[in-house]
Amino acid sequence: MAVPDPVWAVLIPPQLERFRAVTGIGDEPLAVNLTGWNKYVLLTSDRAFLFPRHAVNVEWFERELAVYRVLEPTTLTVVPRVVGAWRDDGVSPFPFAAVTRLRGEHPSDATELFAELGRSIAAWHALAPPDLPGARPPAHHDRADQRGLRRALDPATARDAAAEAAVRLDARDRQSAWTDRLEAAACHPHVLVHGDIHENQLLAVGDELTGILDWETARVDHPFWDFDLGEWGTGLWRGHRRDFSRLWSIAWHAYATERGIATDAVPLETAFRLRHALTLLEAERDPALVGTIAEHLAAIG
Repeated sequence: MAVPDPVWAVLIPPQLERFRAVTGIGDEPLAVNLTGWNKYVLLTSDRAFLFPRHAVNVEWFERELAVYRVLEPTTLTVVPRVVGAWRDDGVSPFPFAAVTRLRGEHPSDATELFAELGRSIAAWHALAPPDLPGARPPAHHDRADQRGLRRALDPATARDAAAEAAVRLDARDRQSAWTDRLEAAACHPHVLVHGDIHENQLLAVGDELTGILDWETARVDHPFWDFDLGEWGTGLWRGHRRDFSRLWSIAWHAYATERGIATDAVPLETAFRLRHALTLLEAERDPALVGTIAEHLAAIG
């Protein structure tokens, strides 16, 4: 019995035949990646073909392409470039596109990439914020902990957020320090952010960062959202949780040096640690994943 082609999970044989003709790839071998939340990906040796999974995913697909086009004039080599876009009902009921396939593999340990990642982030944060109609955070940002972090990063509410944290965490003696740090964090202007950086979005060759993928959640937002390492996959958090102060410092220092701003990562870390500590007040969670309140408060003093 013939083994089905994995590509058929995206395109059944008649669609696949039409796809090969429309895109001009002929008989070139294809690999398939089905891990994306919003899209499927077919891979050739030099291109990645992006297909929205469902109609509701088309918006995110189009935003990803829009960001690639915004970044095209830059010298950033870690961002894919759009090389083709199609609408063909014989292939798919939704639009699809091709971007350059960047070299490298997902790193088994991303910690060696933090300085280079910080410098790369600085490059797109330095751009004039583009117009991205409809761009917004993903749905999980509507959780209470994420809304609380947004209050901490807003100049209008940072002081109140620090005061609330000090009361709820029974740490009134730290309120003044936390206020200073959150107000320092909140003063950063909004920039273009990727908005969902984690180890599975990175490509590397050895210790060289070669790719940053999946820009569908890009938006204009606070720069800290590209340093939210607590949201990275559990593999990184489990393996390096007790070293996160150093990792935040490495990434932010490299970033801030490029941008000519304060290199102290304490405001960034304070905002994230307070979010985690306040979340732990609400419900018990596995400390192997999120740490403990005492651990977070000890890290920020």
